[in-house]
Amino acid sequence: MQSSTKIGIERLPLIWILRIEDFGADVQWSRQDLSTGSFCVTMNVKLLKYHAYSRWFGRPSWNASYLFGRACRRLKPGDIVIDAGANLGEITSALAKTGSTVHAFEPDPYTFERLRKNVGAFKNVHLYQQALADQSGTAKLYRSREFSSDPDFWSQSSSLYADKSNISKDDYTEVEQLSIVDFVRELGSPVRILKIDVEGAEVPMLESILSCGLMNKIDMIFAETHEKKIPQLAERTRALREAIKRDWANKINLDWH
Repeated sequence: MQSSTKIGIERLPLIWILRIEDFGADVQWSRQDLSTGSFCVTMNVKLLKYHAYSRWFGRPSWNASYLFGRACRRLKPGDIVIDAGANLGEITSALAKTGSTVHAFEPDPYTFERLRKNVGAFKNVHLYQQALADQSGTAKLYRSREFSSDPDFWSQSSSLYADKSNISKDDYTEVEQLSIVDFVRELGSPVRILKIDVEGAEVPMLESILSCGLMNKIDMIFAETHEKKIPQLAERTRALREAIKRDWANKINLDWH
């Protein structure tokens, strides 16, 4: 059985008071407590330690996962979310269960059929056999060298970049691309979460989003970067991180994994 304790609010560091919700704590007070300016916080000590460690001392991807989970818990029916690089639908399914309207993009023909089988029953999920990208058109989608040995697993490595270190330049399929800027503008409603896991194409997508002033239509972006496997994107990724740290640190997280 997990233990809990009561801590006087005056004994808590200021950052804990301001972000107490982040730790999953139950904040309880009475009218009398408020009138005296003091109240107690009942919290699960183990939960507090876990979140404090994950948030400030863990890997960046741990914090990104935590923030993504928190954003998902705040979704409600009717909210719009986008899953760019939906793959087999694990994240799409989790988003759909919140009741929000999910737009899921997966360009690979094989993977798209697996995605449709996994999440097609959700009435609030819209599936697109397209690559959400910085511009509309067609492109080559390159598959992993190991794709034929285990398509379900290696489908997550497919990329629009022929220079990605773990793909085969000889194994590709022509796919449709759809401009992220055009798509979001045509939705006509704010996007609560945009998750991007597109094996390199996140860089031009994010550059396009920022240059077109699209962040006023998107609440949160969670993206994974791939400069280690696509060295040609290293400098552009570094520049993106600097711009995001300066202007959009509370809205864009590049440590999704």
